[in-house]
Amino acid sequence: MKKILYAILIAGFFAILGSTMSKSPTLPLYAQSLGLSRGEIGIVAAASTITGIFMNFASGLLSDIYGRKKLLKISGFVFFSAPLLYFFANNAIALALVRAYYGIATAIFVPVSLALISDLYSEKKGTFMGILSSATLVGRAIAPLLAGSLIYFAGFWIVFILCSLFGFTTFAITFTLPEAEGKLERFEFSFSSTLFLLGLLDAAVYMAYQSIETFLPLFYFLEDKAWLSGLILTIEISIMAIVKPYAGYLSDKIGRIKPIIVGMSMVSLAMLIFALSNSLSLIIGGAVLFSLGASVSEASTKPLATEISKLRGTALGFLESIKDIGQALGPILVGFLGFRFGFAFVSVLGIVALFVFIIRFRVY
Repeated sequence: MKKILYAILIAGFFAILGSTMSKSPTLPLYAQSLGLSRGEIGIVAAASTITGIFMNFASGLLSDIYGRKKLLKISGFVFFSAPLLYFFANNAIALALVRAYYGIATAIFVPVSLALISDLYSEKKGTFMGILSSATLVGRAIAPLLAGSLIYFAGFWIVFILCSLFGFTTFAITFTLPEAEGKLERFEFSFSSTLFLLGLLDAAVYMAYQSIETFLPLFYFLEDKAWLSGLILTIEISIMAIVKPYAGYLSDKIGRIKPIIVGMSMVSLAMLIFALSNSLSLIIGGAVLFSLGASVSEASTKPLATEISKLRGTALGFLESIKDIGQALGPILVGFLGFRFGFAFVSVLGIVALFVFIIRFRVY
């Protein structure tokens, strides 16, 4: 069983390493080299997230019907083939289509791999889901530096080739995974207000995460210190990578409810700190607090979803779809409302969702 876990972790690492390299900082730079405007670049960047909103749920449901391995093979093939399509994309529409196609890979891999872990390790699902999340976060943290360096020294082509090779590694590993065949004979899913609430909590977390990632470099005391904003974001991701397995282990031991309450309280407080920040020390404190809170909360929401619904893949896919909506809306809201009101809005959303969660699970 350990070999299977290691295989899933390695596949997750290379999958997210390659997919992140293809977009950060590669995508905007490549799009700019093709002559795309900033508006077109924004649309292209959003294409994969939009795909995820629709595909997460569908892939989770299909994995419940046809089995996890079949869906993970499809995901691996997309990870392998999508980077090569960059060579044929020479305008905004073509590049957006490539990004939309690439988005299918992550939208399948994340919920289905988590569902597979839930199938195989039901007693330690929180711990092992946290470890998988950490493996992908390590890939996400390494990717921008590696891609940026390769672009500087060799150009875009080497990044696309390397992303494809990483995707091929993921694709090859999926053939070694157990079948974990689906048990459903037909489509069946009834709306669950409890699952929607968990999705709303994750959406608030990723609305905050994407807002921080997008606007942190634009705080006035960081505008001329790009290296420092990059360092803060790296620290943020590193904290999440370290804490998530321990947070998952904690939720396996004491239950899911308390960690979610503590984690979401920390996330909401962190967003208030960002809204009121007028110094570098507050920004750093808010980033650290957010990283801790997000890790603790997310390490419990996903295992709880698999315990609420017998359709584990569907439940996790549903959560990922709601999360992607929040991730897409975060920068838009903060951009239009401004830093103070935007981050405050995200904080209030988290508090309201947490309040409803507490009421709901007192009688659950």
